[in-house]
Amino acid sequence: MATSITVITTANRARRFAQADDTSMDQIIDSLKRSGQLFSGKPLIIGSAAQTEVFSASAIACVEIATDRDLSDYVPTPMNLTLTALTTEQRAEPFAGGLDGDSFKVRIDFFFVGGYSLYTSAEGVRKASLAERLMNLTGLFERPVINYRLAQGGVGLMNPHAMTRFVINPGVPDLPRDAWVAESV
Repeated sequence: MATSITVITTANRARRFAQADDTSMDQIIDSLKRSGQLFSGKPLIIGSAAQTEVFSASAIACVEIATDRDLSDYVPTPMNLTLTALTTEQRAEPFAGGLDGDSFKVRIDFFFVGGYSLYTSAEGVRKASLAERLMNLTGLFERPVINYRLAQGGVGLMNPHAMTRFVINPGVPDLPRDAWVAESV
């Protein structure tokens, strides 16, 4: 399977690239080990004999690498959260989630500068302490990168600094003391 690379910018534009050469793909996969630095300032350069494109790191919302290879060993490990991008069909289905003992399943919709939206399901183990749960809730904006799985196989890397907000459904039961309590209309 050829690997598909999609760079989604904060201008809500998607640029797609294909890679079928194993040697070049190994280099791309090896660079994923440093993916925590992907949005730190150095531009992302994707080139071929036909053309070279240079992306400003701060103008990237997400980078997705669709492949049948297992890339989980190459991307940062999520704290206690596994995110999976939802397909259009999955987004249309009613979502059933919430707490089940120490586990949780929620839907998290991420919104980025420029209007791009990423819809995910999230599963994980609920942290024991309230402080840790609140840190997980507010700490997403502070991480250097957030990874997620693609429904068709592969990984995506989100730029938290390009996010404007995220929405969790169902709502979080343990809100910080300074949270505003109000219903969405």
